[in-house]
Amino acid sequence: MADPLLTPKPDPLSESQTTLPATSGLALKRALVQWLTVTIEQRLAAIHAAAADAYDGATGDEARAEDKYDTRALEQSYLCAGQNARVVQLRELLTTLHFLEVPDTALRRGGPFALVEAMSQGRTTTYFLLPLAIGERVAWQDSYIDVVGIATPVGRALVGCMADDVVAVQIANGRRQLEIASVC
Repeated sequence: MADPLLTPKPDPLSESQTTLPATSGLALKRALVQWLTVTIEQRLAAIHAAAADAYDGATGDEARAEDKYDTRALEQSYLCAGQNARVVQLRELLTTLHFLEVPDTALRRGGPFALVEAMSQGRTTTYFLLPLAIGERVAWQDSYIDVVGIATPVGRALVGCMADDVVAVQIANGRRQLEIASVC
């Protein structure tokens, strides 16, 4: 049986990139939150199914130990517990996403719901900051938008930034300078 966690899910925006508006304002922010909601719902369904399979594997007839060294049922129960914990995390995230209200005011400083365009090492990246523990990459036009939580290292660095600021971000492979091009 194919692992539902490893099976690629269709990108909810892949059929038509026009789902995300061409403007970079309020409509884009709301579309990003909607896309995240659909993506998290898909992951939740897949992980819930995988947790059910792990439960069946831990409690089924085949899980009965053949000798004292047979730990298949124990391993399946650990897997089930981990997947159930992930289900709880995703449900909390989904609940928060359902109640998020994207403010309709323009932002001049980086913070929750800001779209921040930054340059680093000759490459431009657009970040969408959310008050959630999240990290996603969304295809948009000919580029990507990185959706990051404000508690992440990149998110913390971008909170309070303005256009023309330079901020330093500590990442896994060192320190990176981000030159802020715009905030909205």
